[in-house]
Amino acid sequence: MRHFFLVMALCAGPAMAEPVCEMRGAEAYDVLEASKAEFLKGDFETFADKASAVMGSGRDSLDEPIAQLAGLFPEGFESCQTVLQRKEPGGMVQEVTTFNIKANDFPMSLYLAAMPIRGEWQIVHLNFDTSVTKVLDTLR
Repeated sequence: MRHFFLVMALCAGPAMAEPVCEMRGAEAYDVLEASKAEFLKGDFETFADKASAVMGSGRDSLDEPIAQLAGLFPEGFESCQTVLQRKEPGGMVQEVTTFNIKANDFPMSLYLAAMPIRGEWQIVHLNFDTSVTKVLDTLR
């Protein structure tokens, strides 16, 4: 019986993470959940490092926006909810997650796209803004 559970755990694939945000029917992916957890708690430098690991020089382009986030939301956000998830044939997953800003009616929106690269799930693109329209324009 123990062997059965071990085999099931190994075959479960990338959707094994505990959700950080309310998922509303979406699946949790480790790489996305780890990045959303850092974003939620306001550790934007760690978020940028994790989320841009395969972006190469793209990490440098995040320095200014990340510094602005840290200045505006030093304690992170109250809560979050994943409001859109697209899974494409071939493996790409896209998510839009909204983060509730303390004492404000509008959320911060975060777009993350991930795909398996050499068997490991990696974030390949991201965008964030208080304008959900700008974030939705990122969807592919």
